[in-house]
Amino acid sequence: MRRLLVGLIVAVALAGCSSNEPTGASPTGTAGAAASFPTTTDGALGSAAVESEPTRVVALSWTDADILLSLGVTPVATARATAESGFQPWTEAAMAGKDAPAFLQGANADLTIEDVLSYEPDLIVGTKAFGLDTRYDQLSAIAPVVHYASTPSAETWQQATRTIAGALGRTADGERVIEETESTISAAAEANPAFAGRTFTFFVGPTEGGVYVVNSTDDAGAQFLDALGMRPTDHATALPTSSIPGRAQITYEDLSNNDADLVIATGQPAALDEFRALPGISALAAVQRGDYVPLAPTDAQSIAFPSPSSLTWAVQNIVPQF
Repeated sequence: MRRLLVGLIVAVALAGCSSNEPTGASPTGTAGAAASFPTTTDGALGSAAVESEPTRVVALSWTDADILLSLGVTPVATARATAESGFQPWTEAAMAGKDAPAFLQGANADLTIEDVLSYEPDLIVGTKAFGLDTRYDQLSAIAPVVHYASTPSAETWQQATRTIAGALGRTADGERVIEETESTISAAAEANPAFAGRTFTFFVGPTEGGVYVVNSTDDAGAQFLDALGMRPTDHATALPTSSIPGRAQITYEDLSNNDADLVIATGQPAALDEFRALPGISALAAVQRGDYVPLAPTDAQSIAFPSPSSLTWAVQNIVPQF
């Protein structure tokens, strides 16, 4: 019955949009070697078989759109980012001279299937699409869905780039983009030898009752700091992990135990101001000597939702703050 329902939804929606003109500019650009097809990409929810080069690609997250752009493909539609324009600054830079993708209605589990259908995609990309499992059957009835191998959280930016590049028949381009990005981060580490072995405490999302502390490189932001040569404190790594991979949750009574060579905090500006004023934070030695870096949401998102372009932007804009 479920498959029949999916088929009916697809048939009705396609009937309503089959006469539509293509939305936006042609998404495919030449990034390097000629793409080769067919390709098959396995994911946690199923396989995506792509018979020929896609011309209408829908990205279910802004990170997926970033990776597509780095590979020379501009999606016809993507999820809206939290930035005021709907695009992160690194995404806007990558889109220079191109027609901007349209914004999807809803995201993750709130994604509107009919809206995706209206763009007549021949490929859907969702390596960072949380809640995809609730929409996968319907979406895969529309077009092949390239997604994560286990979970969106566990998929590193390198894995996501390889997955998307493979589906696009651009494996060599994917490896080139990864190598260039890793080289950029390595160069930043080499230019800042004092980072090597430096400990950090990374506070995320302070609320009235507590805050998350990054406790392992299962967290994407910690992976970036690790690539620069830094590591979480022994206290942080000993904390029990919460429901969010790579993060522990503590109450404010435990703040005094979180001193480090570098203390970082991210959240909404008003919440960060209140957090900085807490006695447990202001008394930390790192804060008193000026080794405290509050990251604005856009800054933090560049490493929390990493892509080749966002990490390059982070090297240019976040590393100098350290």
